[in-house]
Amino acid sequence: MGLGAFTDFTGTYEVASSEGYEEDLEAIGFGPDARKDMASPEQTLTVTQEGDHYTLKTTDPARTIVSQFTLGQEFVESPYGDPVKGIARRDGNCIILQQRNTAAKLDNTVVFEADEEGFDVHFTGPGNTVAKRRYKRRT
Repeated sequence: MGLGAFTDFTGTYEVASSEGYEEDLEAIGFGPDARKDMASPEQTLTVTQEGDHYTLKTTDPARTIVSQFTLGQEFVESPYGDPVKGIARRDGNCIILQQRNTAAKLDNTVVFEADEEGFDVHFTGPGNTVAKRRYKRRT
């Protein structure tokens, strides 16, 4: 994966480390059971990319969630119930998702920062909660 061109995130990744993620999920409003499943170290993330269109398939012990977005275009999804509006953009080796839970009026920013072995995901949520998850490439 070349950082300069940042052309392809495609692959399957597994969680290598996690810092503050459950606290971020709590600030967003997820209950204890949902936080436990979503923060599972057994989670995998499969990314496919076709041009500027991305599909992220997140699998944890309880469920599989599929998210899709196209860079520069607003998207709406309801992966956990309430609708979330967002927009994604690319900046160098990063994809930045700015999201808003319209029902709860909560903002969240997710930054995927790629390197040769995988990527870091930085979360900034309500009350300026900050979390980071490291994903290592499996395939």
